[in-house]
Amino acid sequence: MFRGNDILKVYDENFNYVAKATREEVHAKGLLHQVAHVWMLQEKTDGLYILIQQRSPRRELSPGKYDLLQSTHFDPDESYEEGIVRSLDYYLGVKASTDDIVHLGSVRQRIDLDDYHDNALAQIFAITVKKAIFLMPETEEIFKVRYSDFSRFMHGKLDKIDMYSLDDILLRQSTPDEWWLRKEEFFDAVEPYADARAKKLART
Repeated sequence: MFRGNDILKVYDENFNYVAKATREEVHAKGLLHQVAHVWMLQEKTDGLYILIQQRSPRRELSPGKYDLLQSTHFDPDESYEEGIVRSLDYYLGVKASTDDIVHLGSVRQRIDLDDYHDNALAQIFAITVKKAIFLMPETEEIFKVRYSDFSRFMHGKLDKIDMYSLDDILLRQSTPDEWWLRKEEFFDAVEPYADARAKKLART
């Protein structure tokens, strides 16, 4: 499950379904496929937070960088939401419902690194929670940042950002070079949604 032999759908440049291939083949040949990027927001009495995961040092792309909470591929016969629920449970121990997941848009992702090629249409999703619970025996560290700080950080208005533990302890400050800054999808899809959630939260 969720490994190199996973079978994925492959598309042509007009996004017509054309074939199936293993995940390993998809990334070796740069075949166009779909992936889900999952941003988790936490609503607290002192404001909105974004949950962040530190990528494994063994990852092909941006090893060890801070990143969005979850990225996952889809099995050929499952919906976006079903794939996200399965992936969150498998990797992070997060129990979510398909009803919790909001689709925010999509962005084309093209990355070529030596013999690894990521040619994907990334579907952007958000999940908003009151309390973040992770049952994670084999996952990387999870942190959170204030959404207001993160927005300024992404726009270049902060050169350092405070990183908090899940139980609200200030751990350290982080600089942009420690992040995979997915600016296009944040500006186009995540920020408008999070702004609306933050304004609604401030009124309650």
